Amino acid sequence: MTALNKRSYRADGGDIGIGRLKEIADNAYGDEEKRWLAQRVLALLDENLQLQRDKDSLEAVTIAMRDDMRGAREKLEVAAKRNAELQSENAYIRNRYKELDLLIGKNILVMQAAIIEWQATGDAKNGLSWIYNTLFGPGELPDESEKDAQAYFDRKYAPIDEELMALHKWFWEQSEAERAAAGIGVKGE
Repeated sequence: MTALNKRSYRADGGDIGIGRLKEIADNAYGDEEKRWLAQRVLALLDENLQLQRDKDSLEAVTIAMRDDMRGAREKLEVAAKRNAELQSENAYIRNRYKELDLLIGKNILVMQAAIIEWQATGDAKNGLSWIYNTLFGPGELPDESEKDAQAYFDRKYAPIDEELMALHKWFWEQSEAERAAAGIGVKGE
């Protein structure tokens, strides 16, 4: 169907413009029916024009929303991928932590068994075999050129102690930040 504002109408089939329709609609002395029809046609033309503007506006909004949705979908995909990566990393870290906890537990158990062996037999060498076997398996025995146990320990433990202190400081700062965020004060404040 052709839009009303694109085509003019006359009862006799000829063309009539909007200007002429306005003249007929505004003529208080003209034919009442023609006047009413002209007013109605003008109203329909105005309504059609407004509907076309609304349609154009809605199309523009639809296009903008489609673009926004596309952008949001892309961001969601990136976020979902990052989330999956973080979940995988989290699982890895949790399992690594569990492994280290179990290794520390095993090494404490080995040292306890070594002491039990030494106390039961009175022979420190039997107890030492527990520790030796624990270190030998993964290749963690000290170099045979090492002769001073305390100097060796101090030298090897210094960087470990430094990292442990940095970790303890980090955990303390995290705890303080969480307390501050929760509004929990320290006694005496």
